[in-house]
Amino acid sequence: MKYDIKQKKDAMQKRYVTSNRHTIQVDYVDYMDELAIQMGVKPNIWSLLLTDPKLAKEAFFGPCTPYQYRLTGPGKWSGARQAIFTQWDRALKPTRTRVITYNLNQSSVPVLVKLLGLIILLAAWYFYTF
Repeated sequence: MKYDIKQKKDAMQKRYVTSNRHTIQVDYVDYMDELAIQMGVKPNIWSLLLTDPKLAKEAFFGPCTPYQYRLTGPGKWSGARQAIFTQWDRALKPTRTRVITYNLNQSSVPVLVKLLGLIILLAAWYFYTF
């Protein structure tokens, strides 16, 4: 155990900047997986693939959230599956705080620019062909 701790500290010192402000830095997914293995809650993607392929795809390709560590083992939560499927909804909801209405009576400048461009193209085509 002490050897493992020393090995991880050495790897962190090589990878991250030594600073008073940045005291603990780890790779989130690797750290969470290591803790999950020690606690016996890391989901087995292969067994999920056989029993629930849709959940396996979402757990493997989706973001690493704590919900996936609540699928099995101690602290199992029956709502973890549904939470994994709806995690993108909860992530995007704060970014959609106001409804934008599109006014069809906005300025017609872009339409006029397109119309002018079309007229210029037709005039150029007319003068070069005749």
